[in-house]
Amino acid sequence: MDLSTGTSTDPFYLVKDDIQASLEKAKSQHARWQSLGKTNPDKKRLESEIEDECKSIAWQVDEMEKAVDVAEKNAARFGLSQAEISGRRKWVLQTRRQCEGVVHSLEASHSVALSVGNPGTPTGKLGSAIGQDNDRYISSEGDRQQLLLRQQDDELDQLGQHVERLGGLGREIHGELESQSRMLDELDEEVETTHHRLAAAQKKMNNVLKKIGMRSQLCLIVFLIAILVLLLVLIFS
Repeated sequence: MDLSTGTSTDPFYLVKDDIQASLEKAKSQHARWQSLGKTNPDKKRLESEIEDECKSIAWQVDEMEKAVDVAEKNAARFGLSQAEISGRRKWVLQTRRQCEGVVHSLEASHSVALSVGNPGTPTGKLGSAIGQDNDRYISSEGDRQQLLLRQQDDELDQLGQHVERLGGLGREIHGELESQSRMLDELDEEVETTHHRLAAAQKKMNNVLKKIGMRSQLCLIVFLIAILVLLLVLIFS
């Protein structure tokens, strides 16, 4: 799912671009921080800048997640599909994981530095072995985080496909309901037309009865009764 398809006027994408730029800056600073030696005076300053940048990014990502929650509850109002909302959630998750990865790297480096600087910590070959173990742990932890990210991406993709299928089914149901509504409207119009015709026929009948007078009506009724009696005699005879 492509997260870059939003319009330039959508606030989500405007803020997203700023956060993405801040994250790229933090990752670039982190790469430079890793390349500096332990005694380099810029290393501590750069580390502090990275931590501040990551805290700011984490706060902004949390706010973006809240905005996605609000948009999901009012999807029709904002004109967003479930696939679009799933894509935004996926971006929030990816960005948070990347930011946490940078922070974890800094924290792991602190742990290694403290263990090496502690007088009670074994030195020499043992200290080197501990450092190698820490490096392997950091590497394996990074690999595990990447694996989790890939699994979550796959799950989000599957969720997006399910949402798209549900959306298609919803559109079909909506179309069927509209068709039924049109048929009901047509039936209502036909009933109303028939009602008007019956009313007009009844009015004409009343006018005819008024014109022929009461005597003629009685004669007509007697004539019809005589015909009915004759028919009954013919039937039962």
